[in-house]
Amino acid sequence: MQQRIPKTGDRVRLTGKTRHGKNRINQHGDVWVVENPGMAQTIILASAIGQFRGQEAIGLRSLNKTEGPKDRETGERMFDRRWVLVRGDENFTWENHGA
Repeated sequence: MQQRIPKTGDRVRLTGKTRHGKNRINQHGDVWVVENPGMAQTIILASAIGQFRGQEAIGLRSLNKTEGPKDRETGERMFDRRWVLVRGDENFTWENHGA
């Protein structure tokens, strides 16, 4: 069964496949919010699909502000952001997750 492509604001649950992916989940959690990839990216049918390294990808933001990136001016915690490929991501698998 093929998964529905998430739209901006939806949530997805990530599962780490590699050490890198598992470390990111331990650091930032397994539930992420889908973000609009931005005007410079390809948006398909109001979904949050963009292009990363020439492949369809979902733009994600961590659910909470976590350790890792800090605001340069204030030093406050920030959300982590990343691309996850729709199909065949090296580090993660994803599934739709309820709000």
